[in-house]
Amino acid sequence: MVFATAIVIYKTGSGGTYFYYLTRENKRYDMYNRLIKEAELSLETAKFLEEELQLKRPEIHLDIGLNGKSKDIFNSLTGYVKGLGYDCKTKPYSFAATNIAHIYTK
Repeated sequence: MVFATAIVIYKTGSGGTYFYYLTRENKRYDMYNRLIKEAELSLETAKFLEEELQLKRPEIHLDIGLNGKSKDIFNSLTGYVKGLGYDCKTKPYSFAATNIAHIYTK
């Protein structure tokens, strides 16, 4: 299984750039656990950006929404991220997860 984590740096009206890294695991995940793992990797990256690089608190983008198969985990996952003090975006506003990271996992 391949997980892609994207770091997007953007400025409204001025465009932006992104960086990504891939994590490969030989383990199989069901959808529920895959989404949790994706969120954990994003949270680890956010912590690194804050603590090691002294950047402002990032926004976490989750590849989940209320209209698809991920609706059953929506409240748990957004609660997990918000409980750790991060703002999060979900579909259709989570462009980093649904567009950028998604490209590198296919």
